[in-house]
Amino acid sequence: MAKLTKMVSAIGSLKDLNAARAEFDDASKTIPAEAAFPPADIRPAADDSRTLMLRVTNPGNLAEAAPQVSSQGDTFAVIHVPAASEFAAALVLNPSTQIEAGQTFATIADEGGWPVVVAMVEEFLGVRIDHIAQLEADALGRVIDELDGLQVYSRAAFSAGGTDFVEGTNNLDGATSSIFTAADPVDDAGQTRTRNQRAVLRTLIHALKSGGLAKDPDKGAAVLGHFASGIQHNAKLSTGELVKIANELRTLQTDDIAVVTVPTKSRREDDGAVRIDFDPEAVPALKNALTSNDFADFFRYLITLGY
Repeated sequence: MAKLTKMVSAIGSLKDLNAARAEFDDASKTIPAEAAFPPADIRPAADDSRTLMLRVTNPGNLAEAAPQVSSQGDTFAVIHVPAASEFAAALVLNPSTQIEAGQTFATIADEGGWPVVVAMVEEFLGVRIDHIAQLEADALGRVIDELDGLQVYSRAAFSAGGTDFVEGTNNLDGATSSIFTAADPVDDAGQTRTRNQRAVLRTLIHALKSGGLAKDPDKGAAVLGHFASGIQHNAKLSTGELVKIANELRTLQTDDIAVVTVPTKSRREDDGAVRIDFDPEAVPALKNALTSNDFADFFRYLITLGY
């Protein structure tokens, strides 16, 4: 009877996994290439690396003094695995970064959509974005709950959305992680918010790596199902391609995955507002590092600087 029970359980897990795969790969979840990427003639050349651009949309939990519908509370991140697959990096961008003519990354993203987002990131980072994924914060919250929450460090204590966060380690569930990554607790043009987003992404990646999903089909199917429930992605980001990226990250040691913010510098204008720009020295160095042999060393250096 025990063997029969185990076999029936395995069959159920396989059905759940196949259902999650089917939902993820469903045509209704895909974004056509022309709506996902800029024209080919302005893009970096393709190579053997894998790069995913992730946007977590968080419109309902801005938790600011004057909430407004925009992507200021969204998480924009790039996950890059070079061809050698010996090191990987996740880079979180601050949507408040000034790009041109007083327009921020978020403003341009809202107006131009994915092709413009990809064009901006490819220009500043110099790597080709192979895949894009847009995930709803509620779906990510269900993933976090499935992983039994995240222990995430905050540099500052603050209150937002009816939740008090402490300076130090916070135990976040799906709902509180959504608030934590969207709140703007300090008048620093979203710098603190971006660091909070980086902290959640870093902890999430390690939780997915260490969660035993490959050995627990039920949990693996549930996590994939939660992702699939609130995601849109380019057609080539199938579950098969997603598994390849996940396996490359899973085989790396914790110290060989760097999660950093893209370097920026802040300034306070005459009107009192804080504005930030990409660091004119660090970002070109970052761009060079992404395609050089100094990849791992440079990212470890960024970590020591607090990025």
